[in-house]
Amino acid sequence: MNADFARLQAVHYIARDPGVQWVKDPEVSIDSDSPLDAQSVLTPNVVRLPWGGFRMYYNGRGPARVVESSIGYILSAVSDDGLIWTKEPGVRIDVHEPDANCWVICPDVIPLPNGGWRLFYEAKSVDKRSVVLSAVSEDGLIWEPEAGFRVADPEWSFGSPRCIYVPSDDAAEELKYRLYFHHYSFPMQTGLDAQNHIISAISSDGLNFEIEPGVRIAQEDPERESYAVYAAEVIRLANGTYRMYYSGWSNKIRGGIFSASSTDGLNWTKDAGPLLDRDRSLDCLMVSEPCVIELDDGRCRLYYEAEDQDKKRRILSATSE
Repeated sequence: MNADFARLQAVHYIARDPGVQWVKDPEVSIDSDSPLDAQSVLTPNVVRLPWGGFRMYYNGRGPARVVESSIGYILSAVSDDGLIWTKEPGVRIDVHEPDANCWVICPDVIPLPNGGWRLFYEAKSVDKRSVVLSAVSEDGLIWEPEAGFRVADPEWSFGSPRCIYVPSDDAAEELKYRLYFHHYSFPMQTGLDAQNHIISAISSDGLNFEIEPGVRIAQEDPERESYAVYAAEVIRLANGTYRMYYSGWSNKIRGGIFSASSTDGLNWTKDAGPLLDRDRSLDCLMVSEPCVIELDDGRCRLYYEAEDQDKKRRILSATSE
């Protein structure tokens, strides 16, 4: 296996398509039960660790937050089996100036070719549109924000990023980075003409991204997408095609996990209906923000944020059949 092929499999890669049949797990993956996250647990992102097991990055908010005005920051937990999780102490990355004094949310962590990790995340400052920023780390625990924006626009809000490695059209060039993220109106508007879509950008270095033409996943369904489509979890498959899991939100229904497939990562075909919906007490008020990882036994687990009948927000999961 050459270095480039290995890099294609470094993150957001599963050889066999996990498909659309999932069974919800009875366990709560991450509960809102610690001083740093007792008020909210949201937006899971899971990576496989080089020495075995998994680390989940997620958004939390609690009474022990350092900045009182903060709506959220990034925390982490580890697991040997992807089912039972142990929270790690401290905050991975907190709100910061100048572009993230309100929240940092929706983490996506990828391994870098020369070692270490890069974290992409949605950031927002008060009265400003949201943007995608990044940070780097040697150990996955201590993070240093990188200068500048990964994607930003004076008229649109961007967020819920997911980054994958993709082949380059230039044989002399290394693999590229493709970043998927939501494209929201600012100030936020609703309706199928609001252009609250999922789009993408491409980069040769993981820092300087150019937005690609067109829309990856468009608002189309008035029943389930009238507010937005967002939170694309994109998986590269062994045959070079792609599976996406994403969220849809309408003015009537708060969330739902949907799927789509693609041969090139740019043009997507939606599957019919939600594959996970609000159908039990643990998630009857919200189902959103999917993240998928392959387990050691060959099955896959899909993590998602949920809100229960008591308006408690935490991370749940489902396992592939």
